Amino acid sequence: MASHQPSDQPLQELKHDAVPGYPMIFTICFAVMSLYLGFILYSSPGQVEHGHHDHKGDGKASDGHSEIHNDEKPH
Repeated sequence: MASHQPSDQPLQELKHDAVPGYPMIFTICFAVMSLYLGFILYSSPGQVEHGHHDHKGDGKASDGHSEIHNDEKPH
């Protein structure tokens, strides 16, 4: 087990200067991305129909892509 031994030297810390303009550019990019996401959500078509089968139970899909097989149940 390692033990912590106090030393007379202060802890060293890495520092860097702030890049001018970075907070402003970050805020602008975040705002643009938020507006774009809002536009996508606002212009989405709404509720989505799930599956290809119709709900009549006649075994044929309304879009003509497939038929219900014996091992499938109509939705």
